[in-house]
Amino acid sequence: MAVIKVVVGSVYGNALDVAEMCSQKLTELQHSVELLRNPQIDQVVTTETEVVLICTSTTGQGEIPNNLLPLYDQLKDQLPQMSTVKYGVIALGDSSYDTFAEAGYLMDGLMQELKSQRVGDNLVIDACETMAPLEEAEPWLLEWVKGL
Repeated sequence: MAVIKVVVGSVYGNALDVAEMCSQKLTELQHSVELLRNPQIDQVVTTETEVVLICTSTTGQGEIPNNLLPLYDQLKDQLPQMSTVKYGVIALGDSSYDTFAEAGYLMDGLMQELKSQRVGDNLVIDACETMAPLEEAEPWLLEWVKGL
């Protein structure tokens, strides 16, 4: 089973709720899971990390939430090669904004820059279309984990 780091970028708690559900489901599937609410580079870039699942909302004018921003900046500054790491992104947003789910797209782009291997398609959850992000995330997660 995989060693999975679930990193969270959350302002109002929806992304954290999704990340907690994902962590629980992945643990039930016998993976070794660590939920990182305030992720730092030394927690993510380790020899043990096999998979990174990013759950993030977007704040302000398309910015990464404050609790995820230090990791983003550290990865951007240091550019560690993470070619052996698989990843996925769950991006929560509101399509009434021009910068809909931008933090998820920024994290995806950075992981690509670090040569990480995306598993499947990213999940983008639109607050204008659903009031139940957990209900959208769970079936995606169960399909995504098959690609690990």
